[in-house]
Amino acid sequence: MPIVELSSRLFQQSKENLLNYDLQNFSENPWVLTTKGVPTVLNRLSHQLKKLGDVCDEVLVGVQSGIDNIHVLKVVGKTSGKVIKLFSERAGKNVDIEAGLVKPFLRGEDIHRYEEPQYTYYCIYPYQLLNGKTKIIEEDTLKERFPLGYDYLKEYRRELTEIRVRQKTNPKYWYSCHRSRDMKVFESKRIITPEISLGCNMTLSLAGIYHNTKVYSIVPSTEQPENIHYWLGLLNSKLMWWFLSNTGYVLRGGYFVFKTNYLNPFPSRTINFSVSDDKASHDRMVALVNQMLELHKQLASARTDHEKTVIQRQIDATDRQIDQLVYELYGLTDEEIKIVEEGST
Repeated sequence: MPIVELSSRLFQQSKENLLNYDLQNFSENPWVLTTKGVPTVLNRLSHQLKKLGDVCDEVLVGVQSGIDNIHVLKVVGKTSGKVIKLFSERAGKNVDIEAGLVKPFLRGEDIHRYEEPQYTYYCIYPYQLLNGKTKIIEEDTLKERFPLGYDYLKEYRRELTEIRVRQKTNPKYWYSCHRSRDMKVFESKRIITPEISLGCNMTLSLAGIYHNTKVYSIVPSTEQPENIHYWLGLLNSKLMWWFLSNTGYVLRGGYFVFKTNYLNPFPSRTINFSVSDDKASHDRMVALVNQMLELHKQLASARTDHEKTVIQRQIDATDRQIDQLVYELYGLTDEEIKIVEEGST
């Protein structure tokens, strides 16, 4: 746009459509330029001393397999026992793999708000925890302990070796994942979120369930005294969605990206358990989140439309109670609550 035209356009703008920014508030951190009213709420949130990245041991992306249609296999029937029958997209047939070589594997579309995640895939994961470190299983050991899995992978040895060379990783471990991640994260209870989501769709993951790069794990610090259900309520709130909507990366259709660098800056309301009101709010949040988790289980097993309608109304009411509690925890005024409510629909 020519400078003359730009100057004319700016002159025509009313004062109501313009915002003033104090240059002293700009630093080397990313700048957040927003619409009217938003800076007021962001300033309120900034009173929190800690951000999400400060209260978590990890906020990280999932496993990147070697080649998905080789390493990631679909569940076929029951999965109990020492050998699991799985469908290989690459082989175009069912294959038997030792249970000790594969991990339950979630994808982004498997994650839903407050719902227990259901996996339909496993990932071949040739690693083990040794002295608290994630170590690859050596080929001789792999062949000895998991002959079925080894024979399956060996069919694609040349292709897997070539991709190791292209990715400049050690071709000696041709059967490895490209990015294995830390097993300790996946072997712990944590909060998980799809990478791309319309609204906050976080839930809990049980230990031992792994996931791909379209899912992120949020692991609250062991040094934080708050219950993990407290954090889940906070992170599934309208306030969290509003924050991401105004500071994160928007995609077509109003979807947002839930990546580490967008999640970490969220101002996190910690609890002072020596203050009775704080402790009461924490315990109230934990109770409400427990209720939400139970209601979603009931909704999943409901048979009639009437049952589903009744339970959904209870879910909506509980959700509103959680949002109201979050507003109280952050000390938002009625006007600030209105800004959040209108900006998160």
